[in-house]
Amino acid sequence: MNYLHNIISQFLSAAILVSCNGYCLADESQPKDQQKSDKNSRDGYSLSIGLGYLNIESPIYIEEQVDGLKLVIDGRYQWKGFFVELANDPARDKNLPAAGYNFYSTEHWNLDVIAAAATGRTESNYYVDGQAKQISGEPTRGFGFRAQGSWGNSIVQMVALPYFHEDFRSDSAVDYASLWVGHRWQIRNWSLNGLLGAVYKSSGLLDHHYGVTEDEADKIFRAYEPSSGTDYTAHIDLSYPVSKNILFQIYSRHTQYSDAALDSPLIELARKWEGRPEREREFGILLNYVF
Repeated sequence: MNYLHNIISQFLSAAILVSCNGYCLADESQPKDQQKSDKNSRDGYSLSIGLGYLNIESPIYIEEQVDGLKLVIDGRYQWKGFFVELANDPARDKNLPAAGYNFYSTEHWNLDVIAAAATGRTESNYYVDGQAKQISGEPTRGFGFRAQGSWGNSIVQMVALPYFHEDFRSDSAVDYASLWVGHRWQIRNWSLNGLLGAVYKSSGLLDHHYGVTEDEADKIFRAYEPSSGTDYTAHIDLSYPVSKNILFQIYSRHTQYSDAALDSPLIELARKWEGRPEREREFGILLNYVF
């Protein structure tokens, strides 16, 4: 397991170094006046509020069982490189709710230091011999780096969060890491967007949410300590500008969670008792107002 952690850590370090080198090469290739004008080019804000029908079924998060009308918000504000982001859009896993500093920006690359909410709260409530019991994991907050690249209609994003608030203990070099790639195709006024992502979570992070200690184990849940795991997501959406500020959007996304998470007795019994699906499925039709 330590070998795997070292490989992942080396990969992320190399990815960030490559990104930094890309920034430097792009910076050196630009005229001095252009370099100056590009400084803080991301300063400003973006905000969209959408309302529509969403259907979400998940094997993991009970709060994600949605079938009906829902409000979604996607916003970002940056001032002199400092930014805050609220990501509650259909592609929310690509953009973690975060605050940070964009310390380098060029035409194709951006490198940020971020503090982000990596995972939400998990909770299992049940009864043993007439006594109510609960096994839960609190939300986790991490600190690390994000590299974003864009070339025309193609994007790539890498996130590494090696430092976490004292929510759990871990010996991993990196507890949360993600890689996302996407592309947009323009067909007249229609925009077709595709996104593929992989999210790595360390054994310590998964144990915080899905592990069962020897003290917690009983006749319902056996003791369980997960290994590290990687979740995979595919997302596709089609959008059309109804007017200058109103955007119609229809999307679908599927997430395959790691065996380390799905093999947890907390998830196995929840799927059995509540009929949760094997994979997370999400479908939505939205009207977004873009400010």
